[in-house]
Amino acid sequence: MSKDIKRKPRIAMIILAAGSSKRMKAVKQLLPWKKTTLLDNAIAIGLNSNVNDVFVVLGANHKNIEKQINSDNITIINNEMWEEGMGTSISCSMEYLNKKKTIYDAVIIALCDQPLIDVIHINMLINRFLYFDNNIVSSSLGVPAIFGSKYFKSLEELGQDFGARKIISANKNDLFVIEEKEKLVDIDTQLDYNELFMKYGKL
Repeated sequence: MSKDIKRKPRIAMIILAAGSSKRMKAVKQLLPWKKTTLLDNAIAIGLNSNVNDVFVVLGANHKNIEKQINSDNITIINNEMWEEGMGTSISCSMEYLNKKKTIYDAVIIALCDQPLIDVIHINMLINRFLYFDNNIVSSSLGVPAIFGSKYFKSLEELGQDFGARKIISANKNDLFVIEEKEKLVDIDTQLDYNELFMKYGKL
């Protein structure tokens, strides 16, 4: 059963890119990926999907990263509390969205370090959300995940090192899971990056 949305639904994508990449010993967001960087790759996926607006949350190294973003038509949000964990990036971005005049029906929470996620997967999340009753659609109980507006307050109240998975786990009766484990590999270490880059990220 599809949702009763009387106007064309609006969906925002929030790309989390505020971490300091301590285990990488490099600025992970700017690591090469094909013809661009990990962050610009994630932004391009968002811009080419069926979302309406793309927001990028920066924190550590934000001035350096912002200067090297090559994508247009995005909004950058600076999380000054990035050291306190991923939850603060979600919280500050939701606070920013709630102050905008634009009304969103859902948000997609995504990471900049899952380079195998593609437009098809993002649109799959959106379509499942729009045409069925679940208000959360997640990728194997994690992100990327789409949350309906009924969860905006919960997302805004996240703090410290609690990410979107906390809300997903607490609302399984309102959840649909898309299993795409092959695409959900994230990059945490230099070894992770080297292996994934050699297999998928070279020009």
